Amino acid sequence: MKIAVLQFPGTNCEFETLVAVKAVGMDGEIFRWNRPAGELSGFDGFVIPGGFSYQDRLRAGVIASKEPVMSALKEEAGKGKPIIGICNGFQILVETGLLPGSANHNGVGSEKSCGNVEMALAQNVMISQGKIVRRGYYCDWVNLRHEAPSKRCSGSFAIERGALLKIPIAHGEGNLVTTTPGLIKKLNDEGQVVFRYCDKNGRIINEFPFNVNGSTESIAAICNEQGNVLGMMPHPERAFFAWQLPAFDPRKQRTDEPGPGRRVFESMKRYIEVNA
Repeated sequence: MKIAVLQFPGTNCEFETLVAVKAVGMDGEIFRWNRPAGELSGFDGFVIPGGFSYQDRLRAGVIASKEPVMSALKEEAGKGKPIIGICNGFQILVETGLLPGSANHNGVGSEKSCGNVEMALAQNVMISQGKIVRRGYYCDWVNLRHEAPSKRCSGSFAIERGALLKIPIAHGEGNLVTTTPGLIKKLNDEGQVVFRYCDKNGRIINEFPFNVNGSTESIAAICNEQGNVLGMMPHPERAFFAWQLPAFDPRKQRTDEPGPGRRVFESMKRYIEVNA
């Protein structure tokens, strides 16, 4: 079970992501953007980690999305292989058209290249009581509620619906928006909304500080129609071990315990086992 962790100029989470991949029992390696793109076919799954590819110039993820390696990744997605994009990786998947991955746009589900960009991860706009209280980069621990049915998505395959996870975020452009009519309803109806920001009790409160970036309907993660491609703004690799948790979390002292982020990587492994 071999995983490629893609690295672009400006990626900065590739090493801890690789640690997480290996810690759940998968093999993996860092795959640089300028390697021959055809070599991706030798891998069973892919993770695009966080960072600031190409310094987020123009807009986050757009330059990386034009690299030849992403065209090859579309072909691998079309074969049903799992892909997880974390933070900047989510932005790259959206800019590539792999998410939301509508089949009617020749996206995932065929080996053709999808071309339509239907969403954007725009600048954070934090709103409380109808007023903008902050914009831009924000780093904090957030609560997530798993919205999708179990086994719906590669990156949450082993997580029960309704489960709560505490995972950190660190981004300036995570405000998921779209101008495509009916797209958000479609994502909800087809189980493509995977995680939402919530409070510690799992309540969806669509304003700051619970909705940390202004994202439509507090959406923190989505998958494509087939379910093999997941994009999420929070960083599960930064909550993989219990010792990574914040000081106020009692689990931090139990160094032998896994952190909540481990479940995302375990899900990917289980997805490959079931679908191989």
